[in-house]
Amino acid sequence: MASAAGRGRRRGRLPPAIAAGLLAAIVVSGALADNRDTAPARLNPDEARATARQAFRLGDHASAAAISAALLQRNPDDLTALIVLAGAQQALGQDATAAAHARRAFRLTRDPNARFDAAMILSRAHYAQGHVMRAQYWLRRSGHVAPSPALKAVAQRDFNYIQAVKPWETRFHFGLAPSSNVNNGSDASVVMLNGLPFVLSGDARALAGVEATTGFGAKRRFRISDRRLATLGFNLLSRNYRLTPAALAVSGGKTGADYAFGAAEIEAALHQGSNSARQAVFVTFGRNWYGGAVLTDYAKVALAGERAVTGGALGLSLSLERQIRADSNQRSATLASAGLSRSFTLPAGHRATLSYSLRNVFSGSTEIAHIAHDLNFGLRLGEPVLGAQMALGLGVNARTDKSPRLAPDPRRDIGFSATITMTLTRFEVMGFSPVIDLNLSRNLSTIDLYDSSRQNLSVGIKSTF
Repeated sequence: MASAAGRGRRRGRLPPAIAAGLLAAIVVSGALADNRDTAPARLNPDEARATARQAFRLGDHASAAAISAALLQRNPDDLTALIVLAGAQQALGQDATAAAHARRAFRLTRDPNARFDAAMILSRAHYAQGHVMRAQYWLRRSGHVAPSPALKAVAQRDFNYIQAVKPWETRFHFGLAPSSNVNNGSDASVVMLNGLPFVLSGDARALAGVEATTGFGAKRRFRISDRRLATLGFNLLSRNYRLTPAALAVSGGKTGADYAFGAAEIEAALHQGSNSARQAVFVTFGRNWYGGAVLTDYAKVALAGERAVTGGALGLSLSLERQIRADSNQRSATLASAGLSRSFTLPAGHRATLSYSLRNVFSGSTEIAHIAHDLNFGLRLGEPVLGAQMALGLGVNARTDKSPRLAPDPRRDIGFSATITMTLTRFEVMGFSPVIDLNLSRNLSTIDLYDSSRQNLSVGIKSTF
């Protein structure tokens, strides 16, 4: 976290909201003694709390801890004393006892200011002990109970700092998406091939159903220098389908399991640069499955770079991939891709992205070999709309096969897509928010068989920290 980058830096003071106004009617005597006077100083509880807070602000953590401990001897549930003692102990390096007192304070009150302070102390104490996951958990709780957007931003800033420097990073995704076309089938029931009509079987037509997606990934960071970082990780993906009763009735015996997709890959990467200019190289090895059977083994090398420019950033990517098909060696392919992107920072916090990519696929199969162009535009609104963060996307893609198949001339497609993503931050819990995605796509082809459309409405959960 930004305030906990090291044991020296984490000795910062707590937010000034530290349990203000929480006073009790008890008397504490002997909390402070003046060495020049044999008579002990007598402080009432209000004075003792104020003195403890002042000592903490001035960096006299030992005195702040002593006064708070005296208050707790008289009343173990003195909330202000618990929080000041926890903060002082954490500053003194007594992280385990600081965490215990902060946890007790958090449980004792529903006051947002006090709970925020207690949770922040807990996160710092856990981070100092090397408990990174616990530190991030309590930062999420800090953000959840934060009494103001400014204090929530402090918790989010510290969370993002840990996320960037911790050795391990994990990702998890789950979503459900009703779809009008889970098998990427044709919209038509009869197609013209070489001038002759053909009736498509049920499983070649668009089948409706529900898609369940689960993804998990983890990577380990290895810091080489201030400007260079290496990573090694893996990714797992599973997409399972359940067909609607109407789709099952025409599918010719096919079920959702016949369209299930899975993927597993390992990836090594080297990153270098700064905030103004970054470069990375990726090497990936993976395998995917379709319908429960191995479909493809693949290896990929990719280069990516990004440079800050006026009003945004400019990005460039290159990749080369080899795919070995298990079902037919003729369908194996080599893919060469290049991409260019430009992001724009707009007024009112809006952000826009424009990207173009070119893909050239080489294969012995006329069904696989093609050239494709993709043009995409994205806009993320800076202000919530009806309590939701909004992102919009539009895409156009064109594909041309290299050789004729099913027709005298090579197949040519043009596709259109539109996406609306709504992140429901008003329902956020501990930095997690529901996400609704609406995806619409339409593909038009010179061969009727490949005319298709798809409407997906997916619901998931994402981290908004």
